Amino acid sequence: RANTRDRSSSSVAFAFASPPPSLTLRVRLRREHFRCWNDERPAVVDLPTYAGLVVTGSHHGCNDAHAWIGNLRAFLRHVVEEHPRVRILATCFGHQLLAQALGGAAGPNPGGAFVLRRESLECEDAMLERDDFRAAAAMFPPSGAASEGLRRIRVVESHGDCVTSLPPGATLLASSSTAAVEAFAVGDGALAWQGHPELSADAVERKILPFIASLSAEEKEASVASWNTGGRDDALLLVAMARGFLRGGTCDGDDAEVVTRHYECADEIFLNMTSVTSTSVTSLADAAEATFLRVSDALRADVDAVSAEFRHLAAMNQSAGARYAAIGRKVGDAHVFADKVRKVQETGIAPQLARLEEIEASVGSLESVANALDARCAELERRFARVVNGEVGDA
Repeated sequence: RANTRDRSSSSVAFAFASPPPSLTLRVRLRREHFRCWNDERPAVVDLPTYAGLVVTGSHHGCNDAHAWIGNLRAFLRHVVEEHPRVRILATCFGHQLLAQALGGAAGPNPGGAFVLRRESLECEDAMLERDDFRAAAAMFPPSGAASEGLRRIRVVESHGDCVTSLPPGATLLASSSTAAVEAFAVGDGALAWQGHPELSADAVERKILPFIASLSAEEKEASVASWNTGGRDDALLLVAMARGFLRGGTCDGDDAEVVTRHYECADEIFLNMTSVTSTSVTSLADAAEATFLRVSDALRADVDAVSAEFRHLAAMNQSAGARYAAIGRKVGDAHVFADKVRKVQETGIAPQLARLEEIEASVGSLESVANALDARCAELERRFARVVNGEVGDA
């Protein structure tokens, strides 16, 4: 994607989980999508489980004052320094941000001109010596190979910023007339380039060109002419190289047919991402918003389902809370009882037992008196009955 304020959507990162070492490179890797512009990144503790990261372009500039940009920059530095086995492929905005993260610099293009055209890159010896580049070039020889060998490759570019100085220890791989650092590498684990080999000329013309407000009509015509003349570019070469790099630096398991199908499928997906036209959308920000709204509508059912789950969970928590409150009251009563027992133990139980014996003796005496009274009452009742019946004299 592009990386200026009036171009395509914000940066995203794709993380590739590593298969067991015993599996071949044809194993389908698990891919995860992180919206960097929403401050999403792989968890640092999970980084050892990833084989690689791909950081794309953005309509934001690498020097924009957004917290997520600074956070992503720090994250990339941490990955390179602490997790060298996790490979990083960075393109356009990602290319610039990775350079900054490792101590290089990036800023506006020289002269402030916006670059939207098929650019010709001059490859350094370091590029020609890479295994992934040589394997990719064997599948897709550079378009100018007959006259220029492997030194020149052509790719569509769209950027208002560029890398202005390499990070310490980085290796320059390619340059052009509009960017001194078109591609660079850091050791075996990081590869970055400015171009957009993942975008076809048709995709750029339909999805990016209409929204570049800084270009005049004549400049836009020149952009179209740059990718419509001179035959094909070398997008497939770089796509094959990227695949090989992420798989450990080799293109084993790939062939021209596989890579071409990958490229065509990705291009079709990009072309179908939105159906907006220049008459209804005047900027890439509007296009991004329209796409976001469509995705939001598609996700609404999922969001509603999650909301329902939360409501059920709240009801369950309320019921559980009532139960725990009842248990709490019982526990409180138990504490009161335990406190009373403790007090009895502290004062001694012997005096209480003595008092209990006195009470029992008194109860026994009362029972004797009660029995005597019952007997006397019974005698009086018998005498009264004889009087009523006319029985005179002592019984």
